[in-house]
Amino acid sequence: MAVAFHVAGWQAPILVEYVVIVALSLVLTVAVYDVLVRRTRVTRFLFGMRESRGR
Repeated sequence: MAVAFHVAGWQAPILVEYVVIVALSLVLTVAVYDVLVRRTRVTRFLFGMRESRGR
């Protein structure tokens, strides 16, 4: 919602705004998942993931 809030104020065509919102939301979602879920033991346990062997 924060991305859409900031992009909605742009004076750009609606298609450009839509593409920017979708792309940024995807990138931010994947980044948050990678940093907060995959890299910590507590969240790996809570989400039922196996222990990481490479670390």
